[in-house]
Amino acid sequence: MSQSISPSLPNYAPPAAKKAAADETRHELQEAIQGSNQIIASARTVLAIFPDTIIIDRAKVTVIKRQFFRMAEVMSVRIEDVLNATCTLAPFFGTVTVVSRVMNENQTTTIGNFWRADAKRIKRILQGYIIALERNIDCSTLGTRELASMLERLGADNHPDA
Repeated sequence: MSQSISPSLPNYAPPAAKKAAADETRHELQEAIQGSNQIIASARTVLAIFPDTIIIDRAKVTVIKRQFFRMAEVMSVRIEDVLNATCTLAPFFGTVTVVSRVMNENQTTTIGNFWRADAKRIKRILQGYIIALERNIDCSTLGTRELASMLERLGADNHPDA
């Protein structure tokens, strides 16, 4: 007994429909790739032989910790999974701490020593992005520079000592 695929089955799609779905998927993936390559902000630690880096793009936060030549620990977290961003400031330097949700657990990553202004800027942009996502604000229509500026203003601490 042979079984044939019936057009009435829910998983059946004619070849033309599959091609159209594949083209749509390809287009959506290309847009996602292009968006993930647009860096909103980045900073590199100072006074280190092997400087660490933090990069914020439209899709994720990437922390690169270097231990030796051509050796690095790279951690990427989706923007949606970042719960909080804080910074610790000294007279000239600062560190940034990112708290993210990973498998229903909180993970804390601290990176520094950045210049003080860089640590504050990274923290403000991350905090602004968190607020924008919580309010369901679509950030995809803004240019990268404008987005960075607006997120930094949104995430700014309105306290004179900050």
